[in-house]
Amino acid sequence: MATGRKTATISTARSDCEKSTAGSASCRSVGIDEADLDRRRVSWISPIARALLKAQQGDVVELRTPSGPERIEVIEIRYGDSG
Repeated sequence: MATGRKTATISTARSDCEKSTAGSASCRSVGIDEADLDRRRVSWISPIARALLKAQQGDVVELRTPSGPERIEVIEIRYGDSG
């Protein structure tokens, strides 16, 4: 059932999301009730989603992690309907 909400799928050079064999990772920013890390869906209020909130393709953003700051390069951003 489509909710009519827009989602963003973000491919990064490094993130808390599952890594692909190419060394990049992708995750989808979703509503709080839809978050599921096993399916690479992170809440829009999670630290990684907030760090990437205003980022554009090619940007490098800093994510604050317990082990220290981590730089993340945004490779691709795709928008689409959720559901």
